[in-house]
Amino acid sequence: MALLRVRLRGKTVCEVNLTEDRSYVAGRKEDCDIVLQPEKGISREHFKVSFNGSWNVEVVSRYGEVIHNGEQVQQFQLEHGAMFTVPPYEFDFLNTVAEAPVYQEAPAMSSGENLPAVMGSAPESFDGSDEKTMIGVAPTAAFIKIVDAQNETKEMIRLDAGDAWIAGRDSTCHIQIRDQRVSRRQFEIRRAGSQFVILDLGSVNGTLLNGNPISSTDMTPIKSGDAISVLENYLYFELHDASFQSRLEMVNVAPPSPLVPTSYDNVPMEYQHQSHEMMPYQGAMPPMPYQQPMQYPGMGAPMPGPMPQASGKFDFQKHRPKLIVGAVVLLAVAYLFSGGDKTAPPAQPGQVMAPGSPQELFSKLKPEQQALVRQRYKDAKNLYMQGKYQLAQDEIIKIQEIIPDYEDIREIERLSKEAIFIQEQQRRQEEIEKAKAEAEEKIQKQVVECQKKINPTITAAEMEDCLSPVLQFNPEHPRILDLKSQVDMLNAQREAKEAEKAAYQSLVAKMRGLYGWAEGVHKKGKPLDAIAAYEKVLESKLPDPSGYKGQAKRNIASIRQMMNSKTASLQAEAEKNYQAQNLKGAIQALRKARSLDPTNDELPDRIERYTSELRKQMMTLYQEGILEESFGNVDGGESKAGAKDKWKKILELDIPDGEYYKKAYIKLKKYGAL
Repeated sequence: MALLRVRLRGKTVCEVNLTEDRSYVAGRKEDCDIVLQPEKGISREHFKVSFNGSWNVEVVSRYGEVIHNGEQVQQFQLEHGAMFTVPPYEFDFLNTVAEAPVYQEAPAMSSGENLPAVMGSAPESFDGSDEKTMIGVAPTAAFIKIVDAQNETKEMIRLDAGDAWIAGRDSTCHIQIRDQRVSRRQFEIRRAGSQFVILDLGSVNGTLLNGNPISSTDMTPIKSGDAISVLENYLYFELHDASFQSRLEMVNVAPPSPLVPTSYDNVPMEYQHQSHEMMPYQGAMPPMPYQQPMQYPGMGAPMPGPMPQASGKFDFQKHRPKLIVGAVVLLAVAYLFSGGDKTAPPAQPGQVMAPGSPQELFSKLKPEQQALVRQRYKDAKNLYMQGKYQLAQDEIIKIQEIIPDYEDIREIERLSKEAIFIQEQQRRQEEIEKAKAEAEEKIQKQVVECQKKINPTITAAEMEDCLSPVLQFNPEHPRILDLKSQVDMLNAQREAKEAEKAAYQSLVAKMRGLYGWAEGVHKKGKPLDAIAAYEKVLESKLPDPSGYKGQAKRNIASIRQMMNSKTASLQAEAEKNYQAQNLKGAIQALRKARSLDPTNDELPDRIERYTSELRKQMMTLYQEGILEESFGNVDGGESKAGAKDKWKKILELDIPDGEYYKKAYIKLKKYGAL
């Protein structure tokens, strides 16, 4: 059995139990096995998860992608703890068959020693069952401690949900680093069985582990106490006992007072092991964030906040030994505060005191000094119980100047430091919450002001300037991002309109150029070419805000009118030449008219008729010239024209492309007449 956890922007949206007898398709299509929201870049059927001896992921989308170990891949094998992404989705693969608890073998111990029991198990000697006591590793919880430049703790984050945690400046990250220079997704911490590993997510500035850069492709092991740094941001990875406080809560009585000497022989060894884990001034943080302080019965001294109540039915028989210990502790606390003001009795006659011991030093003091020490000891205890820890510390320092280890002032000093640390943590947390609230108020107020400035002409830079007073608080705030999105949309619309206008003006310019070209053809005096050019203007689909098509129509009509007028004049000239028997002039006039108006169907017939008539006349002259040539009268005389005269007459009367014009030209050239 395997499990695929689906997370959207860091939040788990579903978990899919995978069985080996079928495959699972993920995508935005409604009938997919794993339905994803229609985000940008997600295909209808994006990838498939199937089992073929091992679990595999295969991209089935033509254009989709899956990112695994920082690279785009099409297919890869899944291993326990593997993670891959299809932005903005993240997928965690857990092979539940491989998640068996790991126990360490306990060292050999004598029969008289007590063994620490794993939480949830009970010693055989108390309930008589045959359940075996298991020796194992106490469950631990992972924490990220964020410190400031003075190495003071700013924030303590528990990594308790899932098996992978993202760190970066994005507000959706599990570990948010509030620094604009940090990448949105800087690095990732994963749980790998009983170990933890860290991986850089291809960040711009890189991630250092104990001063050494970590890889963005290969996992790097990380252990408790390791320092993580990103630029000037420092974080510490720590492991603490995750179950000690909940196990202590099962007793349902106050923890033993540090002012009452308690024999550890009667306390379960699991408590003995944890008795010094909550000393913040020694460098360790409390395993859980502190809330409201709780008090011992009859004391004003707050201790670590209330722990969650144990859920489910409480097994009194199973926890009977712990209840007995708790009852003894409660009686000891009551005894302390009923007669706790009394100091240790003076040494009895004959009692031997160790040289240099607190008792021996106290006995050497003058009576007034002894009274002073007793009074300051009493004042220190009272101040501690009233919650005035710093004043209690001052009294303890005064006592230590006289007797360093008088009574249990060392323990009172330790508890005072712990309480001062807790108060400081609470104060800092309150300051953080207050700063967050003030920043939120400023952001909301500034957003309202900037919303009023939104108009169709506003630019992204103007909106950035308007929001600049609050960007330092949270540039990724939803209201800020919404305003920027609105401005970006307006800018996109404006740019689209400007692009559309520019495209339109370009088409208008093309129409203007086309009409100018037609005018140029017109000016060359070729009416038919001009008409063809103006007709192209009319046929064009280009926009015509200047009315070039109407002008083209008028120009075509003017050209045609001119052609008709000139054609009629040429036809009249041809008729006049024909009447005067000038067939050559008539034909040339009709040809000019034909070149002006090729569509006139009358002109070809007239030209053909006149040309045929002229050919007959020229044939007669040419034959006469041939006859004179045969008689030897080539040059002719005064009384009679010769062959040359006949042929010259043909060149004068015939059209240049006439049949007999060419023949006469050849004859005259032969005789040197040209």
